[in-house]
Amino acid sequence: MLMKQAGGRYIRGGTGEGRKKRFSGEGTEALYREHAGIPVIELELKSFLQLFDSFDPAPFHEKELNLDAEEYLYNAVDEFPLRKPLEIMIYLPSAEVSAELETNLKEAIKNHFSYKSLLAEIELKRLLYQGRRNFIIALTFLFLCLLVIRLLSAFEESLVNTLFSEGLLIIGWVAMWEPVHIFLYGWWPIVHRRNIYEKIVHMDVYVGKRSPEGERSQGYRFTPKKTP
Repeated sequence: MLMKQAGGRYIRGGTGEGRKKRFSGEGTEALYREHAGIPVIELELKSFLQLFDSFDPAPFHEKELNLDAEEYLYNAVDEFPLRKPLEIMIYLPSAEVSAELETNLKEAIKNHFSYKSLLAEIELKRLLYQGRRNFIIALTFLFLCLLVIRLLSAFEESLVNTLFSEGLLIIGWVAMWEPVHIFLYGWWPIVHRRNIYEKIVHMDVYVGKRSPEGERSQGYRFTPKKTP
């Protein structure tokens, strides 16, 4: 099982590394190390294949990411303001690291989240279309309800007349709720999700070596945290 550990690391659960998550009053940003002042989302994998969906038959650079990896990256990026620059660092066994693999991983991550962004854009367009259609239907229904209420007002006032009039008025306005909700609130989560995907697409991705003893290569230098 893939899980998040201290410092924004993404490792296999039950590896026995004994890391404990540290909480800080400075917020989640304090859990991430920095490179040149930019927070780094770190992923530690036993093999680059962990990053991908094993059932996807597509070519390597077009494979879909593993659902756990996708959710981890999304949630980690979502912890920061949208305009905050971020980087991704993937640690792999030394035997797997190569310039070609690094290029392919970068392309695979970019392709995956570009596709997710496209799906979110399609979902947004469908939702707005549904909102426009439902608004016309609801507005027509409300008009008919008000028309019937107007016709009922021509009859002698009675309990039944009042019951139907008040009921039609309530039902008519209730019918307006769904399209109004779509245009006021429903589209925001989709736009937010699309923006997160777009941000990941444009983030820098690095691949680092990790020895069997768990030590990282020193080519990628982190910025020391400032102590208060």
